[in-house]
Amino acid sequence: MASQENDTGLAFEPISELDLPPVSSLISALEDSAPSAPARDEPLDSSEQEHIFRALQRVLYEAEKAQDVQEHRASNEQPDLAVEHREKRLAQEGVVSSLEKLWKSKSQYMAQASEALANASRDPSWRVPFGRSCVLTFFLRIAAAKEQVENEILFHSLRLIGNTCADTDENRQIVVENNYTLPIIRHMLNPGLVHVAIPVIYNICADFEQAQSQVAANRIVYILLKLISENAVQADAVLNYAYELIELASEKDPEMENSPTGTILLLMHQSLNKDTEFSQYACLVNSLTTYLQSQRLQAACIQHKLVDQLLAILRRSYTIPVDESSTEDKQLLNQLRLKLNQALSDVSALPEFGKTYPFSSELMQTLRGWLTAESQDHLQICACVMLGNLARDDATCRAMITELSIHTSLVVILTTPGARGGALHASLSFLKNLAIAEPNRDLLGGEGVIPAAAKLCALDSIPQVQFAAVSLLRLLITSSTANTARLLEPVSTTDQNNVGDNSTYLSLILTLHRKTDTVPIKTEAGRTVAAICRNLMRPGGQSAIGSCEETASSLIDRLFVLHPSLAKPLGSMVTQQEWPVVRSEGWFALALMASHQAGAGLVAACLEEADISEQLEKALSPQPSTGNENEEIQKRKDRDNVVVLVKNVLANAGDKISEERRERLQTLMKDAMGGLQEQNA
Repeated sequence: MASQENDTGLAFEPISELDLPPVSSLISALEDSAPSAPARDEPLDSSEQEHIFRALQRVLYEAEKAQDVQEHRASNEQPDLAVEHREKRLAQEGVVSSLEKLWKSKSQYMAQASEALANASRDPSWRVPFGRSCVLTFFLRIAAAKEQVENEILFHSLRLIGNTCADTDENRQIVVENNYTLPIIRHMLNPGLVHVAIPVIYNICADFEQAQSQVAANRIVYILLKLISENAVQADAVLNYAYELIELASEKDPEMENSPTGTILLLMHQSLNKDTEFSQYACLVNSLTTYLQSQRLQAACIQHKLVDQLLAILRRSYTIPVDESSTEDKQLLNQLRLKLNQALSDVSALPEFGKTYPFSSELMQTLRGWLTAESQDHLQICACVMLGNLARDDATCRAMITELSIHTSLVVILTTPGARGGALHASLSFLKNLAIAEPNRDLLGGEGVIPAAAKLCALDSIPQVQFAAVSLLRLLITSSTANTARLLEPVSTTDQNNVGDNSTYLSLILTLHRKTDTVPIKTEAGRTVAAICRNLMRPGGQSAIGSCEETASSLIDRLFVLHPSLAKPLGSMVTQQEWPVVRSEGWFALALMASHQAGAGLVAACLEEADISEQLEKALSPQPSTGNENEEIQKRKDRDNVVVLVKNVLANAGDKISEERRERLQTLMKDAMGGLQEQNA
């Protein structure tokens, strides 16, 4: 295969180790079960040959002439009558028998007869009659003939097959039942027939899934790609049919796992060919991303260092001419970018990727450069995802921060005005990967990640970004008093987002909790508050912030004074029903908060809410056993935490709840303690 120039001006040379078999050998290896035409060994007098041909012409002529007023009326009122009329004429005149005689005698009129019938097949009213009278089957057998057949006869045979199968599933079924698609595909190797064989297969496959699956199994994707790469298909219209077939068959390929690995190389080359138009590029990318769902082909992409080309295909989506006035084209372009990014994500998630492409590789340099591609958000997303997939161990994550300073580019994405939601989400997810290693959390917190992530909580129209931002903040403060202190710092005047004076970055999370109806966001906000409680409300909690010493005690005071709604996110944790472990975490954090006098008042107010009060009573009341040991252990933990919670509320904020409510809590706690003593007795 010759090298091809792409739109970057570079030539990609074929990679010899990939499996790129010749098309002829690939087709020869397929099982050909299609019935063939009979032998051509029955001579016939020339006058008889002419008589048969003239009779055939007369049948076609009279059928056309018969379109008189009466038949026209029948066609309009009862269309099936016209079909039935033509079907009967073909049978009565023995058309198929006459054709067989011309064929077996190698008649000079065979090509003319084929042409006449092929011309007639352009009329849609002949499609069903040709199928039911076996005319279609006769020419399918010629297409499947094992002996040498004149190109002219094959040409018109293919024309008839294609015309007869257009929009006619009944005839397409005839083709598929005997796998006649394979011999038709074989004719694509004939330079004189390739330009008709491709449209014929397209007519058979359009909106007919059985045919699509069959031609896919007959390796049409690889065959067409190989022919295109060898310049065997050149007419624009035929090329468009070929690319559409490649896309259709890729989606139905039952043998994808066994496809030649060179398939992905051919798809890449054509996607990068400077002469490939957008509609063709779209077909190729859809096909390529479908094939790259196979882990075998993903591994081949890495092994043969084709990831660079895959990146080049994504980059080309920003340079290939697209009709900007077409909403459909612009939506398609966005979908193609999403699919390419998913394929690149899957490839980079394999362990072999990091071994093949070290940080010093040119590909990694490209990805780092893409992090700053502000106007090309899908390149930023790609870089975040692929580099993020490498952040799997503490050493790599630390190197990304301390040696490569990748996090600084991510913070820039978070703080760029008008940044797209996809880029923001990808950047937050990458930072979260970096923050999984505990030693990295304080480093990231000190580099402006907390203010940058917290302000994204105000992006009301993008809940996925809001959730990712809160999730990152929760991870950053986990086991980090320093980052907890940063979360409690005042919001800068440029980032206040109308949350009021004396607001902190935690205030942004609490405001989001109040505004959102999304349960996962509410729950994640609660888990963030719970993490703060765990950090600050433990013996000896202390942290050095900047140049001054600030104890956990002073942070606790700031926490309660500036955030009167602090307990509400914890209330969301105990009322959600999807995650029992999260509910337990909420009860534990409420108990911690209630252990401080200022916090107990906030908790007491929270417990006045009906849904939270209901859950509290349920946790303290005897419940029938579920028989599930893990569930029973969870319920006991919840009850123990709620007992501590109620004790702390009564001790530190008993005067802030009504007498009736206080008595009810005392009764519930007494009953729960009694039940616990009985259980332990």
